[in-house]
Amino acid sequence: MRLNNHFNTLRSRLLGWLLIPLLVLSIAHIANTYLETRRTSTELYDKMLVALALTISEYAIASEGDLLTGDLLELIRQATNDKLYYKVLGPNGSFVVGYEDMPAPKGGLKQINNHIELYDAEYLGRPVRVIAASIYSERPGFSGWSSTFVAQTLQDRNSYVMDAIVDNTQRLLILIIIVTALLSIGISLALRPLKQLQKVLDTRDIHDLTRLETAHLPREINTLAQTINNLFERLTNQIALSKRFLENASHQLRTPITALTLQCDFAVRRAESERDRDDALKIKQNADRVARLANQLLRLSYSESESWGNTRRERLDLATVARQGIDRFLQQKPHFTITTDLHPAPIQGNEQLLLELLANLLENACKYAGDRGDITVSTSTEGSNAILEIKDQGPGIPEELRQLVTERFFRAHKDEDGSGLGLAIVKEITLVHRGTMQITSGDNDQGTCIRCLFRCRPD
Repeated sequence: MRLNNHFNTLRSRLLGWLLIPLLVLSIAHIANTYLETRRTSTELYDKMLVALALTISEYAIASEGDLLTGDLLELIRQATNDKLYYKVLGPNGSFVVGYEDMPAPKGGLKQINNHIELYDAEYLGRPVRVIAASIYSERPGFSGWSSTFVAQTLQDRNSYVMDAIVDNTQRLLILIIIVTALLSIGISLALRPLKQLQKVLDTRDIHDLTRLETAHLPREINTLAQTINNLFERLTNQIALSKRFLENASHQLRTPITALTLQCDFAVRRAESERDRDDALKIKQNADRVARLANQLLRLSYSESESWGNTRRERLDLATVARQGIDRFLQQKPHFTITTDLHPAPIQGNEQLLLELLANLLENACKYAGDRGDITVSTSTEGSNAILEIKDQGPGIPEELRQLVTERFFRAHKDEDGSGLGLAIVKEITLVHRGTMQITSGDNDQGTCIRCLFRCRPD
């Protein structure tokens, strides 16, 4: 699996397709070298055999069958490290000197002037190369065609071939290593623009759909970047269309809902019986709920539009924003108790979005906390993070539901009123500021603690 993953990269594929032909050519070169070296060694050592055969024949005839002298044997040993066997036959086929049982050629020796025949055979259990030569001599007491056989083992021939193969293989391996290194460097340089494009995309904000710069890119990668830009453009148009639809729908809903709420208030005041008044109050409660839903849809749409657009960022202190948001909230709901522990937490952000985030968190905390305890709002810094934290003493959120409560229209407690958009808006605004949202249990595993972590503003 690791091997497949390794060769699944573009760099490995390019390197593979460039090196495979080189390896094939190298193997072909080694095979050709083997054949050429084998042919050359055969020619060289066969010529040496011819010279030895002539020398041994002349000496044997001149000495009338004496064994080779020490000087001649030393000369032969210097010429080769192989074992040599020889035999000399007189004109009538009589044995003169040498190894009498040496193998003859299959078809017999043709007695032709200066005829030489070379063949492969086996002697004393070892493969040998044999030369059979017919030589005509005119000497006193010896006249006619003599036959000389010289056999040589194949050690020198094989060593010559193997030395040549090893030498060529070593040269080719060094060449392949150098070429591989150069190709690897070249491919890395060629793929550098693609790596840079990948880095740009990896470090880009998830909501950033602006066009990529393509002027400096090679033609092939430029085409890829243009395709990505076209995709960004289509996504931007689709997102804008969806936002416009949601905004228009929410605005269109607000006018009749507002009118319906006013009419319900009028009907409650003008009710002639208790039953009519109760019915009018139920209608008003549902109208208020629809109004809240429309308002939250507008807020969510605004948050999303800010996330996909160029959000205006300014230097802020989370503590100041939290204090301002709490004051606004208590003006509308003064009967709630909110405990604060606010410390400076500088960030770069959008004040209106952060106030909207805090308002949703406070509304969510108050809805579930009820009269069972205080709500605590705190700001602080931790490492490179600025933290906004809100705790309540409500029933809490089960651990298995904490990932779901930030989804749109999801409610952890079905019997409670609400649209299920509050924490979705909080999550969206947090993402706009490149932050993270954490949901845990409150102190002593009671209630809920929601933490929003943002990047601290550099000094």
